[in-house]
Amino acid sequence: MAQLLIEENFQHLDGQDVEDLIEAFEELGLRAEPTQPRSEPTRRGWVLTLHWLRDETETVTDPVLGAALASAVRDVLSKEHEVGCGGTRVRGRTLPARIDIRDRTGTLVTTLAVPPAH
Repeated sequence: MAQLLIEENFQHLDGQDVEDLIEAFEELGLRAEPTQPRSEPTRRGWVLTLHWLRDETETVTDPVLGAALASAVRDVLSKEHEVGCGGTRVRGRTLPARIDIRDRTGTLVTTLAVPPAH
């Protein structure tokens, strides 16, 4: 069972991005799955929204895990990858302005800053 849901955002993420995020989160010991958009879009920049499915929030609010999650997002979304039959390149990625982690009810649990791309 997933611990974390990755909210799809078709303007900023494609299927490969989501798969890469799932793998990156697995390397951190977290099981993740995609989910349909659930939150309202922000007016400034884009926000990657994750949903924490466990009752306890101490794990996801741990500063060490938070830094690792933010770095994983940066690393995944900073890479280009091939798509489509013609092998066209994905346009340059924009990193999210932040990462919001919400609980099952949609309440904001924590917000993570995304470190700049190297």
